[in-house]
Amino acid sequence: MKIRSITYFCSPKWPVDEAVVQQAGSFTQAAKEAFQAAGYEVQTMRLAMPSFMSYLPEVGLLPTLAQTVEKLAAQFDINYVSLGPAFPDSPESYTAILGALSATQNAFFSGSLTTPDGQISLPAVRLCAHIIHQAAPITPDGFTNLRFAALANVMPGSPFFPAAYHMGREPAFAIATEAADLAVQAFRQAATLVEAQQALPAAIEQHARKLEETARELAEQFGVRFSGCDFSLPPFPDESLSLGTALEALGVSSLGLHGSLAAAAILADAI
Repeated sequence: MKIRSITYFCSPKWPVDEAVVQQAGSFTQAAKEAFQAAGYEVQTMRLAMPSFMSYLPEVGLLPTLAQTVEKLAAQFDINYVSLGPAFPDSPESYTAILGALSATQNAFFSGSLTTPDGQISLPAVRLCAHIIHQAAPITPDGFTNLRFAALANVMPGSPFFPAAYHMGREPAFAIATEAADLAVQAFRQAATLVEAQQALPAAIEQHARKLEETARELAEQFGVRFSGCDFSLPPFPDESLSLGTALEALGVSSLGLHGSLAAAAILADAI
């Protein structure tokens, strides 16, 4: 298992407060060293901000904001930044995202598909679809869309990008893991479904305790709230690290064929 990201949540505001970004860099570097000392490979450090609409005086400033934060983050060894979501009550906030995507390489954005009361907003669906369609040709490989996500009822505090965003004044941090290999190992070694369902939570809880111990020490040392670990199990090109391999270890001959849904249900029930 690896740490995909140490994600630091804060609000540099506008004009951007360089000291806030510097503090984020100091914390994430110290956190990286602490988790490495605990035996974990740390792949990236990331900075997640509140929705840009909550502090920008006008949406036309979004590309400049994104470039400024991206540049500062790189100076302080932060790999990626998220400037948060556009929301349905500000349709113009969606339109500004394309320009910001074009102007940056390591800045992430999102658009909410849902209203504050959890209802689907059809105008927001169309606006997100437009962003996805227009972002695809920005680079020849189409990977600009990796930096945009359409969200439905996603709360602040998730450490995974592009969904990550902050809410509130006080800084916080969370851990995103690359943990599908735990499921692969647990399911391959299990003789029965019951054993598989017991082995995976046990493995996750073992690592969670170890991660939390280090995280609590960091929180106390820096006065930054620890908001938890996300053990979402992702797909991956390497079979030994892929959620698909774990599902096939439950008896599915090839993911997508008969039994795939049942295997997914067993996995979901286990975690």
